[in-house]
Amino acid sequence: MPDEDGLIATHYRIDPTTPAPQLEGGHIAYMVIDPRDPTQKLMAVLTRNDLPARPRITLARTGVPVPYAVLPIEYGPGRDLAGKPGWFVVCDALPGPAIGIGRVWREGDLIACLLQPAAAALAALQARGLTHRAINPNNVFATAPRHPVTLGPFWAAPPACHQPAVFEPPYMARCLPQGRGDGKIADDVYALGVTMLAMATGRMPLADQDEAAATRLKLELGSYTALTTDVPLSPLIADLLRGMLAEDPEHRPSPQLLMKPEQARARRVAARPPRRAQLAISVGGINAWSARELAHAMGLRPERAFPLLRGGEVERWLRRHLGDPQLGMRLEDVIRQTEGDVPDENRLQSLLVMRCVAAIDPLGPLVWHGMAVQPDGLGGALVGAPAAVNVMIEEIITSEAAGQFLSANLRIEKEFPVLEDQRSWRQWLAARGPAGGLKRLMYGMNPMLACASPLLAGRPVIRVSDLLTALDEAAATADRARPPIDTHIAAFVAARGEATVTAGLRQIGSFAGTAERMVVLRLFGQLQARLQPGPLRGLASWLVACAFANVEDWRSQKTRAGLQEKVAKAAAAGDIGAIALLVDDAASREADEAGAAAAAARVRQLEEAIAGIARDAPRRADAARRVSTEIVTGLGLIAGLGAVMRLALY
Repeated sequence: MPDEDGLIATHYRIDPTTPAPQLEGGHIAYMVIDPRDPTQKLMAVLTRNDLPARPRITLARTGVPVPYAVLPIEYGPGRDLAGKPGWFVVCDALPGPAIGIGRVWREGDLIACLLQPAAAALAALQARGLTHRAINPNNVFATAPRHPVTLGPFWAAPPACHQPAVFEPPYMARCLPQGRGDGKIADDVYALGVTMLAMATGRMPLADQDEAAATRLKLELGSYTALTTDVPLSPLIADLLRGMLAEDPEHRPSPQLLMKPEQARARRVAARPPRRAQLAISVGGINAWSARELAHAMGLRPERAFPLLRGGEVERWLRRHLGDPQLGMRLEDVIRQTEGDVPDENRLQSLLVMRCVAAIDPLGPLVWHGMAVQPDGLGGALVGAPAAVNVMIEEIITSEAAGQFLSANLRIEKEFPVLEDQRSWRQWLAARGPAGGLKRLMYGMNPMLACASPLLAGRPVIRVSDLLTALDEAAATADRARPPIDTHIAAFVAARGEATVTAGLRQIGSFAGTAERMVVLRLFGQLQARLQPGPLRGLASWLVACAFANVEDWRSQKTRAGLQEKVAKAAAAGDIGAIALLVDDAASREADEAGAAAAAARVRQLEEAIAGIARDAPRRADAARRVSTEIVTGLGLIAGLGAVMRLALY
């Protein structure tokens, strides 16, 4: 958790004297100083709890520079200027303001100051197996006009989630913003091409169209034509953009080639225009003239596409009007195979439309009930999504739709590890109890997602090592009637903790029973022992107050009183492991039970003795009466004899 002295990621301090840079997507950044090297110009980007940072980039923390791009140097907890805790990513400061839109760039500046430095950055990212996915005029920065640009931060949120749709290829623009996935470096080349066009014209392309209309126009005309119609461009820029905006990512020039614009211009791949039908097919009121337009319409209107597919109308249109019998034959095979594989009529519609869209448009996204997402974007799409989206993603995972999508789309099957990942996804989703289900899936698929438990009172927790200290701080103002664990914390720990420590969570269904609470107490004790956060007095007392260390069921009053005293001392010392050992001591439990059994046996002996006395009472009473009569008679005789003797003597 944040250091009390206000440091970020243990080393960096906010510089309140320098204005903070402006970033897109609602991210806040601060200029920071590293006391170890005050000459460095650094900034810290505050991540958002509802938008997890990209783990492959942020967690690496290599500090290896990439030319003309901003990469993370360090990440960790800290506090903003108001003292509010948060998670920050530290990186090099931006060279200047965003290039924005307004000034028209000359051809030489477009090449030397934008294209070549950006291409060099993309080439370096590609060599590291990374993509940028956030190239647009508001996230490209320069020291001053006619200076080389620097690509801005791209790792503080899911890939492309802040990217305006016009900068995305149609197959990405169609997806949920947080479900676009890492994509390919060719998608960055496309975004760079749209950025160049915006700088060449001084205005946003297709600004008069909403996102859906712009995507539809690109599908109908092709991206280059849709974006550049009636736009004056120099021959060199026009040729470069024609390649960079190619529909097929394999036809776009590589970053290495773009660093040599004349060679990239000469190598432009001549792509055939999409085949257009003589007669359109209507899907739910959307007219489609090409295969890609048809796939797009089917994804938007799956309930209308389903009867057209099963009735053969789509297959006949592909053969007769589009003139593509091979695609029609492939679609026929997909329909026949799907109907044989899926006997459940309720699931058939979703899987059939999804498979058919993948077969018709190999570039298209995975579609499900009108939602579109990339297979590697499912995790990002889960975060902060409405309930309807969560239900659809759950259906995609339980039905293994991601793997079926990739199998139907033979073009990209080998490029995603989804076929392996989805096995784990199903296990997490199927896990019962508080540590499983949708929350377990969400934290497992998003390693940089902060724990959303309200028990943390707004304290951002990304690592398990910070969970204990966050709960310890929250204990001061917490409702002690509520236990310091809920389904969010259980799922978070199950996703981020060691399997040997968290195994017990998978065996409980709630936190209500004594045995279940013992599992939680033992878990916190083991985490404290493994992670060594120091004393946790607040959390320990919270656990005791919530009866997670209950000793009332111990039989011996003396032992119980001694245990209560020892538990109180362990809680005061902040040692949860010691508390767990005290209340979970098998030997002491056996001794307590043995003592209770011995006491019970002695009580039974006494009870039996009392019962025996009660049973023998009549006989004893009769004997007592006889003896008392004899005694009285004897006493009477003695008294009479005494009287006679006194008379005789006198």
